[in-house]
Amino acid sequence: MLRIPVTALLFAAVAFSADTAPSVTFNKDVLPVLQNNCQTCHRPGEIAPMSLLTYKEARPWAKAIKEAVLARKMPPWFADPAVNHFSNDRSMAEKDRKILAAWADAGAPEGNAKDAPPPVKFAEGWEIGQPDIIVEMPEVVQIPASGIVRNQGVYVKVNFPKDIWVQAAEIRPSNRTVVHHMKAWVVYPKKDAPADGAPAAPEAPAGGRGGRPGMGPEGGAREILAKYNPGLDGQNFTVGDAAKFIPAGSDVYFETHYTTNGTATTDRSKVGILVAKNPPNRRFFTSGALTNTNFTIPAGNANYEVRTEIPVEDNVELTWIQPHMHMRGKDFEVRVLYPTGETQTVLKVNGYNFNWQVGYEFAKPVVIPKGSKMVSIAHFDNSPNNPFNPDAKRDVPFGSQTTDEMSVGFFSVVVNKKTDLTKLFGKASAINIYE
Repeated sequence: MLRIPVTALLFAAVAFSADTAPSVTFNKDVLPVLQNNCQTCHRPGEIAPMSLLTYKEARPWAKAIKEAVLARKMPPWFADPAVNHFSNDRSMAEKDRKILAAWADAGAPEGNAKDAPPPVKFAEGWEIGQPDIIVEMPEVVQIPASGIVRNQGVYVKVNFPKDIWVQAAEIRPSNRTVVHHMKAWVVYPKKDAPADGAPAAPEAPAGGRGGRPGMGPEGGAREILAKYNPGLDGQNFTVGDAAKFIPAGSDVYFETHYTTNGTATTDRSKVGILVAKNPPNRRFFTSGALTNTNFTIPAGNANYEVRTEIPVEDNVELTWIQPHMHMRGKDFEVRVLYPTGETQTVLKVNGYNFNWQVGYEFAKPVVIPKGSKMVSIAHFDNSPNNPFNPDAKRDVPFGSQTTDEMSVGFFSVVVNKKTDLTKLFGKASAINIYE
């Protein structure tokens, strides 16, 4: 009879257990990764389609999570890391991608509940904190169950009683399922503003009168107070000693791109404003001046290029850029041409995604001296190989509808309070852009 020492059996059992025990579990390894990278969006009431707060919620999505992170579709971050550094960089570390992949490959085990970190406490309601001022649409906007919804404009007669400096602002849609993106404009005082609460025309074409915010007394482009879209929520303007400015008598205009979801519904959005405690030394200004409206993309063209160039007529510090294209957008680059003849690429987005219009906050503002130029280089794929292309047989012009195209660089700069904003970017300063 074969005799095997008890110690050998014990050693074999331990070895078998070590080989078969999962090395990655949800509670110990995966949950911290989700908390740090995913749960800001993947929780009830936020933009993501499913919650990833608990094992029960995350387990059915294990394989999809693996595929998304390995393909770098999630978290949504498209800036080339070799070009610049950004304070809001949400790209996932390679070790975290491997953890999520290993968890899925192991069958998505839960592990010991004692290994789980405590739940993250997210801010309830406003990301910027309780606003000092809230401006809400006076009436609900009706959204049909299906079809294309033309850009909507709602003018709110606020008539701010005094000049205010704004530390932060945030747009809160009442129905995120149908709000693809939205801007709240500061409309400077003008005599022919709509009556109190009157909705503007339903269509807001670039350069047209229908629902446009209008021009202030100086005749220049108006301030973009805040923006909302997937990947962009509350915005803080206190870069150093700067803040945004709303002059007395101003109003607010909501410009919105709604999408249908199969059910007739409504939206009544609002914007919250956090007032700066003290007047700043400099002004924070957001513009859509880096825009080209004069192009048509030929049918079938897989790499059509659109270049835009604007002058910079005063010293500025560039703090933030958000590229905006539609369904054929492919990549987007921004360069600064200095008076010395030198050129610097400050942002390069290699895989633009219309569904995640990310804004990129520079870790260190880019100093741009007077006499420089800002240049954007955008490429579009109007070929049948683009899975998002609604019609590759059509020549595509600039236009406000999603089926048209845009080449827009929204950006924010910090300037001297005495800077003439109506002339800061040459003729482009007077452009009002509608997405």
